[in-house]
Amino acid sequence: MTFQFTKTGKKISAKFSVLGLNLSNNGSVCVMRDGKLAFYLESERITRKKRDHAIRSLLKYVHDIDAIAISDSYWTKDSKTLISSLDLNIVKNKFPDAKVYDYRAEHHKCHAASAFYNSGYDDAIAIVVDANGSKTDEGIEIESAFDIPSWKTLHKKYFSQNDMGIGKEFELCCIRHGWHHMDAGKVMGKASYGQSKVTSAPDGRADSHSMYKVNDCHRVQKKWERRALQLANLTDKDLVLVGGCFLNCTVNYMLKKKLGRKIYVEPISTDGGTSIGAAYLAKTEHT
Repeated sequence: MTFQFTKTGKKISAKFSVLGLNLSNNGSVCVMRDGKLAFYLESERITRKKRDHAIRSLLKYVHDIDAIAISDSYWTKDSKTLISSLDLNIVKNKFPDAKVYDYRAEHHKCHAASAFYNSGYDDAIAIVVDANGSKTDEGIEIESAFDIPSWKTLHKKYFSQNDMGIGKEFELCCIRHGWHHMDAGKVMGKASYGQSKVTSAPDGRADSHSMYKVNDCHRVQKKWERRALQLANLTDKDLVLVGGCFLNCTVNYMLKKKLGRKIYVEPISTDGGTSIGAAYLAKTEHT
């Protein structure tokens, strides 16, 4: 029995089982069997540590694997690097005969693969935007656009001191307001108050600090809306959208209204979803 994968022409054994690993934020594992996603679990569901990246607690749920597909993103914390290395060694020791497909240098491609192959589309542009992807010779990924299934890269943008990317702007906005740097949803929510919202102090005067917060969130949100529309207008093809920045319902609804074409937004747009993308990539690469 063989399985033909989304009009790429490649055929693989239906018994081929892939373990996808995400070693980044929202550490996760997935299992693909017989060409279908059979299992997905994030570390935080077991450890109860929000966005936990360590995956060793998930391995007891995984058995009978032919291949291992690995995803990660750029990190600067030595402790995280050490834990990820130890976790990966545990996986390899548990499945010593499994072939390893390493996509740690292709974080945005893993995001795009998860969204495209989950979308059911035969041909589309995948747009990926997040705070940071993989560190390459050109820099740290912050925006990507791929024409799939050819995988031609239409757009790439890398972090620079002059343009850190909208994902980092959301993070810094969170930090300015005393929130966790990954609580971007709070920025989106606060932005809905608009520019005129102020908080009155007990003496009736406007609280300038609260006014600043509302304006700051509104500014960052509107900047992302403008940038998202610019990226969407790079093409007139159907779109699949993925990456943490597209966990923004205001932006997604705006694009749906203005573009008038098919749009698929990947529900698991956090780094957790890249384990699924890595498994898809390994499955298409396997012969």
